[in-house]
Amino acid sequence: MKKIGIIGAGVSGLTLACLLKKNTNYDVSIFEKDDFKIKNINGIQISPNALRILNELNFSSFDQKKLCKITGVSFFDHYSNLKIAKMSFEYLSDEPYITLNRSDLINFLINKFSLEDHIIEKEVLEIHEKSILFKDKKKQYFDILVIADGIFSNLRQKKIKPLYSGYSAFRGVFIDEKQSNQIDLWMGKNFHFVKYPINQNKNYSFTLVKKIPYIKNILNYDYEIKNLKENNKFYFPNLDNIVFDDLNIKMWPIYKLNKIYYGHKDAFFIGDSAHGFIPSRAQGAAQAIEDSYALYNLIKKMIFCLQNFLK
Repeated sequence: MKKIGIIGAGVSGLTLACLLKKNTNYDVSIFEKDDFKIKNINGIQISPNALRILNELNFSSFDQKKLCKITGVSFFDHYSNLKIAKMSFEYLSDEPYITLNRSDLINFLINKFSLEDHIIEKEVLEIHEKSILFKDKKKQYFDILVIADGIFSNLRQKKIKPLYSGYSAFRGVFIDEKQSNQIDLWMGKNFHFVKYPINQNKNYSFTLVKKIPYIKNILNYDYEIKNLKENNKFYFPNLDNIVFDDLNIKMWPIYKLNKIYYGHKDAFFIGDSAHGFIPSRAQGAAQAIEDSYALYNLIKKMIFCLQNFLK
């Protein structure tokens, strides 16, 4: 039985763990330094390719009221508030593009495949070949190591590092009076504002991405910001019945890696640990799922070497 250590209990790490749990030949351990039970209200978008992978994990049993099948994207000019273009997703009716709350997906993966007993709340200090050194100075050995602990991972080679993109994001969730299946995107100079539904209960996620100077010492996704609209009125479109200042709004500087890095020897990097996508592409979660699937297939076929993964 192969022992596989996964560092990080995010979308990529949990997706890989679920795929491996379908096969009894693997002993899977997941290490997470943060409390994985904390709910993180954050909308994510899942492409048809990623959805096909999730369907192999019985995602068809997911509560359909907790997701939204997107029918299209509307583009607005921020300055005039006029719609300038619309993209229809009718051609995706059989394999839809969906949005949902990240926490709902995380909880589904954990519960569907009984992963809670496989998640160990321990901080990893470093990796060396096939071993993990923990903060408590204990060491554990595995046949395969997978690092999925995000763009700020300290486990990559030192020459691979995150760089500030010049943009920061502000995000939150609000309730509207009506249900929509559309993504709305307002575009301006050096910023954009996007809102989209994350379930069938009139809950929407919004993200404002704008160019601002580097802010030191914000290296996580939980930095709360007050009075966002008061200080950024110009950037918000005219949305009826929404009081943004009453919302719990998080801010984070957007980083990207100076180089894509998928690992070395028996250590594989996936998700944002390997490539940090800026949120304007809205495919971070989907790519994390696809990374997990590609690596899983190599492990299953016993051809798990880095050169095969890079192909």
